[in-house]
Amino acid sequence: MAQIILFHHARGLTEGVRALAEQITAAGGHTVHTPDLFDGHVFATAEEGLAYVEQMGRDEFMTRAMRACAEHKEASVVAGISLGVMPAWKAAQTAPGFRACIALSAALPLNAYAPLWQPHTALQIHLAAEDPWVKEEDLPAARAYAATAEHPDNPADLFEYATDRHLFMDSSTEDHDPELTEVVVQRVVELLA
Repeated sequence: MAQIILFHHARGLTEGVRALAEQITAAGGHTVHTPDLFDGHVFATAEEGLAYVEQMGRDEFMTRAMRACAEHKEASVVAGISLGVMPAWKAAQTAPGFRACIALSAALPLNAYAPLWQPHTALQIHLAAEDPWVKEEDLPAARAYAATAEHPDNPADLFEYATDRHLFMDSSTEDHDPELTEVVVQRVVELLA
């Protein structure tokens, strides 16, 4: 079974993020670590959480995330939701040992933190096709990654969901969609198998 690090979104380590981790564990028997990068702060809106990140500093945010990776050296999979995709992506590109990166509700350029994506690291991206938070260039870029995956053993997989709900996988938000969450969990478990 895999050990997974799941980084939370801008609202913080919500009950919905914890519930998603529990669903992945229940479905596949995997261990999911959910480091709290906000020291217990949970915010009602993403804007409040992003203001908190600006106050602490983006460098400090990323430092906390990389520290969490170092604390969970047994983890072979890194994942993130929205804002949490940034540290997940960085860890997948710069920290040795990760075999997969799962990006929920965000995507970055393949060369965001290193010149090339590591060929041994599978990439799975989940995006709401009508998500107002997803940058205009993210969806076409993610489609290009999936279409031109150079390593057939570890392809980039993109899953698009017909919704405009940004945090549809977080049961503690108004965006939650339980049916889509089940689909996400099943696809994550299939990747880890």
